[in-house]
Amino acid sequence: MLGDLTALLLDATRGALRLRVEGRSTARGSLPSWLGAAAEFEVVGIEGGSTVLVIEAPTLLEAAPGLFGQQALFEPIDAADSAFGVMEQTLRAAVAGRSDSDLFDQPLLATFRRFERILAAGFSSVELTDGEISAQRIVVDANSVAAVDRLIRTTPEPQRARVSGTLDTIRHSDRMFTLLMDDGKAVKGIAEGLAAEQLAGLFGQKVVVAGTAVFRPSGALLRIEADAIDSAGPEAAVWARVPAPLFRGMDAATMRQPQGLRSGVNAIIGRWPGEESDEQVAAALEALS
Repeated sequence: MLGDLTALLLDATRGALRLRVEGRSTARGSLPSWLGAAAEFEVVGIEGGSTVLVIEAPTLLEAAPGLFGQQALFEPIDAADSAFGVMEQTLRAAVAGRSDSDLFDQPLLATFRRFERILAAGFSSVELTDGEISAQRIVVDANSVAAVDRLIRTTPEPQRARVSGTLDTIRHSDRMFTLLMDDGKAVKGIAEGLAAEQLAGLFGQKVVVAGTAVFRPSGALLRIEADAIDSAGPEAAVWARVPAPLFRGMDAATMRQPQGLRSGVNAIIGRWPGEESDEQVAAALEALS
């Protein structure tokens, strides 16, 4: 169980930090060296029969000074915090059911969902605290897992989209970019696979981005994963809006309505309003068909 828990916490820490830095919690290929270093933590306190773990983690600046010392990130992160602390911020938002948060995506929510396995082993909850500060306590219990599960179920599926705006920011290392819309809103994107020279030539210009729109549970856009970025033509105004999901995720539990003796099907069974005989009803139905 200790192995399962520490593996979960490690995956969650890596995912939470990667999303804040690169705009997504997972990506193809090997783990970046900066992420492996920054997300490390140590279990430094555990006693036989105890269910309390003491974890130590370096600050982001200590673990990866080359990245977190320059403060050139898309999302502001306190370099004095640890990756474990970043994960706790993200977990707190998830268990609170914050559907409009941009701190998590579907893969990261699926990682948090693994707390159910820990609870199923006989634990009522898992608590994370920052030292002795009770206000910083995060309690993960059955209700917390249910909240995460609702976020997963209600998140719209990714869909193909086009969006037009001004290519306002580009990061060379991982091809992250932002589009500035005409109304002042900023759209985050990832242009993995596109040549840096192509993006540099379009910097500051009106462009059309074609790719996959990834949404938050609320239906708001989280990011665009771009396949192509081209100069905007005269028809670009058609795409000058933030993509919205065509189909929204639904929580089936909210659609279930309890039925009693006087509601639902029971409200109509045995209450045919007319005095027609069965033969007359059958004849009427035959005429309608």
